[in-house]
Formats: sequence, structure tokens, C-alpha cells
Amino acid sequence: MNIDIKNLPSDTADLHKIIVALSLEKQSLLELNIALKEQLALLKARRFGKSSEKLKKKISELESKIEDSEIELSKDGRYDIAPTNDNKDRQKPKRKKLPDDLPREENILNPDPECPSCGGTEFRKIGEDTSELLEYIKSSLKVIRNIRPRCVCTKCDKIVQAYAPSNPISKGKAGPGLLSHILIQKYCNHLPFYRQSEMFDREGIDISRSTMASWAGQSAKLLELLVDEIKKHILSSTHIHTDDTPIKVLSPGLGKTKIGRLWTYVKDGRPHGDQAAPAVCYYYSSDRKGARPEKHLKNYQGVLHADAYGGYDRLYPNEDNPDSKISEAACWAHTRRKFYEVTVANNNAIIATTVLEQMSDIYKIEAEISGLDPGRRLKTRQAKSKILVEEFFKTIKKALGKLPQKGSTAKAIRYALNNQEALMRFLGDGKIEIDNNAAERAMRSIALGRKNWMFAGSNNGGKTAATFYTIIETAKLNNVNPWLYLKKVLDVIQDYNSNKLVDLLPWNLKL
Repeated sequence: MNIDIKNLPSDTADLHKIIVALSLEKQSLLELNIALKEQLALLKARRFGKSSEKLKKKISELESKIEDSEIELSKDGRYDIAPTNDNKDRQKPKRKKLPDDLPREENILNPDPECPSCGGTEFRKIGEDTSELLEYIKSSLKVIRNIRPRCVCTKCDKIVQAYAPSNPISKGKAGPGLLSHILIQKYCNHLPFYRQSEMFDREGIDISRSTMASWAGQSAKLLELLVDEIKKHILSSTHIHTDDTPIKVLSPGLGKTKIGRLWTYVKDGRPHGDQAAPAVCYYYSSDRKGARPEKHLKNYQGVLHADAYGGYDRLYPNEDNPDSKISEAACWAHTRRKFYEVTVANNNAIIATTVLEQMSDIYKIEAEISGLDPGRRLKTRQAKSKILVEEFFKTIKKALGKLPQKGSTAKAIRYALNNQEALMRFLGDGKIEIDNNAAERAMRSIALGRKNWMFAGSNNGGKTAATFYTIIETAKLNNVNPWLYLKKVLDVIQDYNSNKLVDLLPWNLKL
């Protein structure tokens, strides 16, 4: 509704009508905004099942619609008003405090020197009101000139000079801060080198895409031993998560792309009260053969949270590998997703709906015990979860014989039954998670990156990406600023004692 502020009617009744109309319009926009957000949440939940370009497009469209509705709602200065009576009790979300380490500039606004009431000129301070405004200052570059005077000893004529400081890039002009910025932009903010080059060019700085690629390769080489320490830390855990995802890789000389894989392994014991630092590592391979995780986990002993990909089967005890010390913990989220997809395709999927409700009850118990020690988690699972899990398998076994065997519900049931032992393993171990979401979360940055940098330039490019993702994502898991961390590491690692590299791990290094 467009209102001419300068020509508002003087009649009270007419003004009242305008206010009511605006209120109704805003109410409608609020309800639309909530509905759009609910649709978006539903689509994002489906996104981590079998995705499609159509689904991605729909998500993008909904996000644009939500942005447009919020722009409209914010034109009068606020939009966080409850749209219905049901939301009256909702607390207004608290604004997150601005970080203490940000530089602050104080602007003291004194009142007029004369009192507006009596004209007096003497005042006594009784308090103050303070507000903060977050401002953006254009990012800056600077040139550091290292000047090393050459001096001669007046006694013996020996020429002396300070040693040249070590640089991360041999004979290069990039400082650790600039290197960190470029690498974070690509592997954390998903901005390809060529776009960064264009941005630098607008600042009058000539840094080509190929130069940045060269810097990235040299930086990755410096970080290899540190990445090895992260991998050792992960494989020392008795419980780890794994997943893999495809990335496009250019085929040499063909101008076409092939499909490579990025594998991830995650150590994160925080849900069962483990105080050890969480960490994540990545490996690149040119294919998805089972030999890849077999090589990655060659000496591993413990529980492996994984999906039902057949390539992992050779890791677990079997006729060909009877001495394996790796136990499988299957993912309930994958199982749930299969039944959820049935309900999306068929609103009358009674069995699938029933099963999802049973799973929901199991997940509610897991939410209650998250963060507790393994003993308490195990005790609760035995007392509450075990009977629910047993009832779940009874339900699907009974239903299977009554369903069309080629139908989607029957397929979902067979998936669960084929993985029953691994799905039930969490009932006997308080450290096992009910799903593999830790590994799936570790892959989301890769999924976002794929949309922007599209593909790796080579197999070596895939390996380089794995190195930086390991460093950056591990820093993020430990609530460490990845730019500050990478800057500090690149500044010192060239001259660092290789036997003390553990001191440079994100949870050990003081920034």
C-alpha cells in the first residue's frame, strides 16, 4: 500500500482506515514470511537426501522471496512482530554482542552549551547512554619494507648484516596475512582465484589467478606435516565419523571434467562429554573404490560411523578380513531419510509415517542425553531407547510382507533391516552417536564450494583443497578464527621445529 505522507487526510476516520489497512498488509507479509521460511526448512531437510537441480533452484527461489518479504517488512523500521496471537509469548531474539576484540572509536556527543529550558550554562553529569554502531572500513593492504643495513666492523673490517626474515613463499611478495586472506576467501568463503584477482585489480593491485594458485601450492606444501598431525589426532580416537562427496576435476588435455572424491574423517566426542579437541581431515582420490578408505584407515581400531556404502564393508570383520578391529555404527538419519522420502512422494504413506513417529521418539531421548558422559548415556539408552528400537524393527518386519516388494516403502524397510545390527550398536556403547551428522556437517563446506569454484583443476588441485579444508574446518570446529590461525601458522611454520608441530594445532596455538 503506497501512502503519500505529505497529503494524509485530516479526518480521523480516514486515518483509522489507513492504519487498519497497513496493519492488515503487514500481518499478511509476516504470515507469508513465516510460511516461506517453513517451506525453506522443509526443502533444506530434503536437500541432504537425493538432491536435484530442480530442488536447489526451488531453495534459491524461496530464499530470494524471503529476502524480498523481509525488505518490505523492514521499511518501517521493524518486522519482528508476532503475526498471530499464538506468538504473543515469544521472546524477542536478543542481539548478539559485538566482539570485544574489535577496535572501537568513541564519539562523545555533548549537549548544547545552553539549557533549552532556562538558558543555564553549568551542568552536572548524572549518567550517560551508550549505543554501538557497527561500521565497515574498507579492507586495506600495506607494503612492509624490510631494510637490512650492511655494516662494517671498524676494528677488523668484517661486514655484518641481519638475516633476512623468512617468508612463507620463497622469493615471493606475499605476507602471511595476505596468503591467509586469499586461501580463506577460496576455501572458506568459496571465492575462486579469478574473482579475487578481479577484486585486487579494482584496488590497483596486480595479482593474477596463476600467481595465487602458485602461492596456494607452496602454502599447502608447508602445511602437509601439520595436516599429518591432525590426522594422527583423529585416528587416535576410538570413535570417528566418515563420509565422502564427489567433486568435478578437469581431465588433462581433454577440456572435460571427471568425477573425483573428497573423503572426510571426523573426531568429535563433545556429545558424550569428551574434552579432547574435535578435528576433521580430508583426503582426495580420483575414484570411489573401497581401497581408498581401506588405505586411510589401515591401522585404525575402533568404531566407524558411516553410511551403508559398500566400499566400507571390507573394513569390518568378514571372511576376508577376520582380524579387523573396526566396528560399524550405521546412521539413523540415513534410514529416516528413506522413509521421509516415501511420505513426500505419497501423503497416504501410513507405514512410513508411523515409522517416522517411532524414530522421532528415539531422537527425543538422544537430545535429552546429549553432552552427558558415556555411562549415563548408556544407562538411559538401555532403559528407554532399547524398547523403542526393538518396537521399530518389529513394526517394519511385520509390514514388509504386506507391501509391494518393489515399492519405495519396502525398499526403505529392507535398507533398515540390512543394517539392523549396525543401527542397534549405539544401544551398547554410550560413545556411539545415533547418526553420522558430524561427517555430513563436515561436507557442507565442500557442497557450498562446489557451487562457486565448480571444479578442481587437477588431481593435485583436489589434494591441495583437501589440505586447506583440513586446516580451516578443524580451526572452525575449535571456535578458532580460521584467518587468524592460518596467518599465525604460515608466519612461523617454515622455521618451526618439526618435532613440536603439535604446538601449532588449532587447540594448542595461542593467537
